[in-house]
Amino acid sequence: MNMPDMSMFGILNTALTGIYTHKLAMNVVGHNIANANTPGYSRQRPVIEATPPIPLTTLTQPSIPLQMGTGSRVRTIVRLRDAFLDIQYRQVNNRYNYWDTILSNLHFIEQLLSEPGENGIRSLVDNFWNAFQEVISDPTNTASKAEVVSRAQQMVSQMKDLYGRLEQLREDIDNEIVQRVSEINQMIKRLADLNNKIRIGMTLKSPPNDLLDERDRILDELSDLVNINYTEAEDGQITLRIGNQIVLNGSTYNEVRALERPYGRGYHELFVGNAKLILSDGKLKALLDLRDSTIVKYMRKLDEFVLFTTDAINLIHRDGFESGGVTTNLDFFKKIESFSDDPAIFRIKGNRKLEMGPYHTVTGIHSATSVSEITGKTFTSDDLILSFGGGTSSALAVSSGSTINDLISSWNLLGTTLSTGQHAGGYRLYLEDTSGDLRNKIFFSLGDSLSKMGFETETRGFLTIKESDFSSLSPGIYKVSVEYTLKDGSKQSETIPIDLSSGVSLSNIASSINSSLHLRAQVYTDPATGENMLVIVPDEFLNFDPSAVNVLSDDSFFTEANAFVRNYEVLKYRDTLENVFYGQTGFDPTRAFTITINSTDIEIDPVVDTLETLVEKINEKGTGVLADLTPHNSFVLRATSLYDFDLRMMEIKGPQGFFEALGLIDPDNDPTTFDWTNSYTLVSKNDDFDTLRDRFRVSDILTFDRAPHDEPLNIVNQFEVSSSLASNPNNLAVDIGYALENSDWNAVDIRPTGAANPKLLEMVQNLYTRKMLSNGKESFYEFFGGVVAELGVEAETASSLKTNTEILRQEIDNERERVKGVSLDEEMANMIEYQHAFSAAAKVISTVDEMIQTVINMVR
Repeated sequence: MNMPDMSMFGILNTALTGIYTHKLAMNVVGHNIANANTPGYSRQRPVIEATPPIPLTTLTQPSIPLQMGTGSRVRTIVRLRDAFLDIQYRQVNNRYNYWDTILSNLHFIEQLLSEPGENGIRSLVDNFWNAFQEVISDPTNTASKAEVVSRAQQMVSQMKDLYGRLEQLREDIDNEIVQRVSEINQMIKRLADLNNKIRIGMTLKSPPNDLLDERDRILDELSDLVNINYTEAEDGQITLRIGNQIVLNGSTYNEVRALERPYGRGYHELFVGNAKLILSDGKLKALLDLRDSTIVKYMRKLDEFVLFTTDAINLIHRDGFESGGVTTNLDFFKKIESFSDDPAIFRIKGNRKLEMGPYHTVTGIHSATSVSEITGKTFTSDDLILSFGGGTSSALAVSSGSTINDLISSWNLLGTTLSTGQHAGGYRLYLEDTSGDLRNKIFFSLGDSLSKMGFETETRGFLTIKESDFSSLSPGIYKVSVEYTLKDGSKQSETIPIDLSSGVSLSNIASSINSSLHLRAQVYTDPATGENMLVIVPDEFLNFDPSAVNVLSDDSFFTEANAFVRNYEVLKYRDTLENVFYGQTGFDPTRAFTITINSTDIEIDPVVDTLETLVEKINEKGTGVLADLTPHNSFVLRATSLYDFDLRMMEIKGPQGFFEALGLIDPDNDPTTFDWTNSYTLVSKNDDFDTLRDRFRVSDILTFDRAPHDEPLNIVNQFEVSSSLASNPNNLAVDIGYALENSDWNAVDIRPTGAANPKLLEMVQNLYTRKMLSNGKESFYEFFGGVVAELGVEAETASSLKTNTEILRQEIDNERERVKGVSLDEEMANMIEYQHAFSAAAKVISTVDEMIQTVINMVR
């Protein structure tokens, strides 16, 4: 007979394993409950499995062995954790902390700007420019001038204070970067120690759950600061990468080093070993971006404003006269200076003042495809073209139905010729005076013949007398007293006798007026009415300007003659480059020339283009170079933010004669020669500063010290009102003066026009709306509005992204907590379950004990 292989003591052992198993399970539950509020803790679960069974036979089935269970055991204790959710959380946490840091600092910068508000930087800038209006109203008012200087000093003080606060913010952020690096290194060391302990636990097949929780908690904290990436080996150790550098491999680690820059006030750069650490996310990345990008950007905005404001106002102010008529040649603001041997070149100004030269040619219709397109143009009404100049006058009738070709054939006014010819844009009609100067001649018409010929015209009202309107005028001598306002602003008076003693006629009136100092008269027949008329025109010494003549008394002459002001169409002259560069070696006005700036070609047609349109063409190309003209037409080139305000970063080419004529260069040391036959490189990226300084020896250049791209230019720190103006506001220039006529378009003699002419201040005030900043896209008026708007958009974007990432982070964290978090209700349910199992196992032992006692008693 077969006997069973399992004794009662075997049953007792099976029950005992149940007691130990569920006792351990209850210990795990107790551990979970104890750590329910421990940060980073992951709940644990015992993995219970059956112990290996043993085979045995029974009395009822001797030939078929059975597998008899031997109890249970806890195979391992596992952490309930989702590694994928951890990775997601840390990635989103990087982004959240990045935008949170960015947003808080952008709000601080907004507070520094105090915008919008009465004490904001824009308000102070507005106040400065508006202060000029008071001086314009009364150029001799010392208090108004002092107000301008005071407003300028307030703007300077506020600008420097704001700049200093931004610099202090950078220093504070740099200090925080160093502190955060120290925290990171402490975490790396702790992770290395945990790696070693985890490896030992894994080797001993003892899951180091609490150590793993601590490591995950540190990784969570580390993800606040930097973007991390890690891989886990079979032995449980991780290899950790921060940014682009490995900082931990098992228990071996490399600390992050914060080393001072050799430039830029000792700000710190991050390294791991000798390799630069590059981050893409996290609080530390935000701090680096704020210090090296965001704050620097706004400091450079202030630098840009100060650089352009200082230079633009200075160049205008230097050209002026103070109210006493003394030329100041003073800067309004202290000139920006460089102190290094290799500075940036911000601005070049030519030494020639291109104004008041002779007009040889004025162009009408242009860009026609053929000569016949011009000459065949027909006049639709009768007209009369009048002219004055050099004490003489002449007239030319234009008949309805006649053509421009007819007019060309009959043109005989003041020694000029009317011709057609080819130029870069096609064919043109032009008026030419090769032996004289059109500047001292005036051409005007009763109708619109001049404008129909394509000439630019303006309307002027000249005193006119009809022959039929002075019937009540008695013979005799009339005395007309007039006052002239000369070009220099001075006054000159004259009494003109109108001798009609020999008879009242237009010719006698004309003869008397032509004997005056500055008035000229001509009798003509109006083709529309057939009536004889007399027109009175101020001469060239008064710029043919009727407002320069004031009739003080007229013996009732003009009243009795029924004189009236008639509007005439007057030919306007333009400072075309054809006139400015007239006669220079190799210069052909009928051919276009090209200026090349950084591979961008700018084609100039001398026949049509003026200095002003030349400036416009350069500026509208957006090449990084802005052109400008001073009040007396000195040519200026400035670099913009597109190329870090440095002309040395560009390449500018063009005809040599063009740059010579502008007064930028003088290669042959002869300021009177200009050679257009050679191509010339004005600036090249390969030129060193000494070469450029020698090249621009005849021009005026403005330099400042270069700075790395992640550093401000520190130009604001040089912002000051000039000492001469600060000590004596009466040195403020108000009068732009006027240039005397010259033969070569280089005005060397500038005279004051008087204290009552505040045109220079009007130029300064108009500067406020000139688009010079932001690569020529914004004016001084718009600039700070743009800065504030840009800052607001950045803050709004940061706020939106922070909110979005915060929501996503919370969702992921909630899901993580659902997996790893301790639920007290669930743990209590597990505790009851394990306790019941424990009690049942104990009951089995108690029952087996009774069975054993029964057997023992029976044996007795």
